[in-house]
Amino acid sequence: MSLVFSAHISWLFGERPYLERVGAARRAGFRWIESAWPAEPDDRAQLPAKVAEHGVAVALLNCPAGDVEHGERGFANDPARREQLEQAFLAAAELAQRIGAGKLNLLVGRALPGVRLERQRTSVVEALRALAPEAAARGLRIVIEPLNAIENPGYLAPTPQDAAELIEAAGSDALGLLLDVYHVARVGADPLAAVERCAGLIGHVQIADFPGRGQPGSGALDIRGILEALDAVGYTGAVGLEYEPRGSSEASLAFLRSGWQPASL
Repeated sequence: MSLVFSAHISWLFGERPYLERVGAARRAGFRWIESAWPAEPDDRAQLPAKVAEHGVAVALLNCPAGDVEHGERGFANDPARREQLEQAFLAAAELAQRIGAGKLNLLVGRALPGVRLERQRTSVVEALRALAPEAAARGLRIVIEPLNAIENPGYLAPTPQDAAELIEAAGSDALGLLLDVYHVARVGADPLAAVERCAGLIGHVQIADFPGRGQPGSGALDIRGILEALDAVGYTGAVGLEYEPRGSSEASLAFLRSGWQPASL
């Protein structure tokens, strides 16, 4: 297979301070990493140097998504926060360029009380239309991630089809789909079918097993089959390991030594 794994350092190596996870990922054999938006200004300031020091490539960076600890999952759906959204996107785009990340994950938000859902969807599409040219001008691609509605009730793009409709309505090649197989499986849908349906839109992939959201092999998903399906439809990007390690992060990577790894990490 031509796929490569990317260590999501906001999930893996959590035993260490954030910046130390870059080196931990490289020592574990990863050439690629990805990350949620670093919450601390010092982490954001020092991340480019850490990436350069350890010689890793960055597959993906999340845009700021609001008050995540208290349930926010983006705010592109809020017409009143357009200026904040644009500022957050520009901050993420600038950091992405400094660390060499080519893709930005933009979460679209959870339903707002007192605002019609159709108005919120329109706000997302208008935002994507406004941000896509800026991304393209910087050599970046925005990816939209569906988040399952069981754990994220009210999220505006709970399925790959919902995300695809927003992307198609915005109408830009600078937009793509982030397919997280855990979120697909969490609602009882088939990740293999999702790969086939969304093949032309997939801009990034993340995996965790289900049930449990642990490392491959800890649940019941046919992750090997999913990787083969991605390869078959021509996906050549990184596959992000975004899971909750069972045991230490290093111990959770044992599956890589059991014939799981793509051509290279």
